[in-house]
Amino acid sequence: MTTRTDAGRASANNERMAMVIARTPFMKHLGMEFVDAGDGWAKLKMRYQDENSTAAKALHGGAISSLIDTTGAMAAWTTAEIAMPKYFGSTVGINVNYLSGVIGEDIFADGRVLKRGKEIIYSDVRVTNAADKLLAQGTVVYRIIEREER
Repeated sequence: MTTRTDAGRASANNERMAMVIARTPFMKHLGMEFVDAGDGWAKLKMRYQDENSTAAKALHGGAISSLIDTTGAMAAWTTAEIAMPKYFGSTVGINVNYLSGVIGEDIFADGRVLKRGKEIIYSDVRVTNAADKLLAQGTVVYRIIEREER
């Protein structure tokens, strides 16, 4: 059962996630936008930009991989408080499968936590277009640690 305190904490965490996405230079450069998140999941969008493409407006795989990495990390952060000095996190591993070309269109990534251990979080991320066509899929292994008090 979600209490008002839990809902308020989740809302504050979503606001911090949106801020992190909007203010991180690399994510901003790629055109990433926070869409929504909840307990164990996050959804991001990446606007199409010619700067992120290869020939014939095909989105570069590195841009797609970056979106998968970021979305998996954001899903992991729904299990802790992002942008708080108490916690630190980083990607430990990523696996990406490109299933279809992305030609001149915005894409969406939906990340879901598969398993949360003490420090390691496994997330599945699926990338689709506006018509919900599956374009790529990836697994992100992310680590969040609680910093020692000084």
